[in-house]
Amino acid sequence: MEKIDIIFLESSLETIPKEIKGSSKKTKTYNEILDINIHYKNMLKLRDFSKRGRPDIIHYSLLNILEKPFVTNGYVNVYMHVYDDRVYKFNNNIRIPKNYDRFKGLMAQLLKYNKVPPESEDPLIFLVSKNLNEFVKNRKILLLSENGEDFNVEGVINIAIKEGLTIGIGAFAHGDFKQEIDKIAYKKARLYKGLKLKAWDITCAISSKLMEMGIF
Repeated sequence: MEKIDIIFLESSLETIPKEIKGSSKKTKTYNEILDINIHYKNMLKLRDFSKRGRPDIIHYSLLNILEKPFVTNGYVNVYMHVYDDRVYKFNNNIRIPKNYDRFKGLMAQLLKYNKVPPESEDPLIFLVSKNLNEFVKNRKILLLSENGEDFNVEGVINIAIKEGLTIGIGAFAHGDFKQEIDKIAYKKARLYKGLKLKAWDITCAISSKLMEMGIF
């Protein structure tokens, strides 16, 4: 069985940017992550603010894909592209915190040290590329987009396996993919005839189909 790679693109995950950092008085680790529920008023001055500060999107999405047998058995690899363009890989045996604040604390540590645990030789999450262009250098991205060709979920999985494509899922709240991401897409696929669904809904659909297809 060929392996499938999935990457969450433009994940709304970052530490509090310096433009507004002084406005936050909270010092707990999980509050080092930009979160629109906490920083909304100060975020209004940020560029692309409507696409930022939503770590819950990647959290819910990861909960729908990690710890599944197709991941733990090595058939699916999961990657995360974050706001500042870095790309991380998740260890296939990782157990993501279910608690939201604990998850944000883990992500704060990751963005600071580029791996967690910081001193581990076999980290649970680790940096694989400094930017997306570096990551896709020897890859072909199948971008899930409302502007793509109509596919069903099984079709997306099958073409990813057949052509060795990396499935790209947007993990931001509003707006479109950046132009540079559109440009690197080898192929674009539209699911459910362009029905607007959350990233975690798409992830759940793919996860369920992988189980149904027996890819584990």
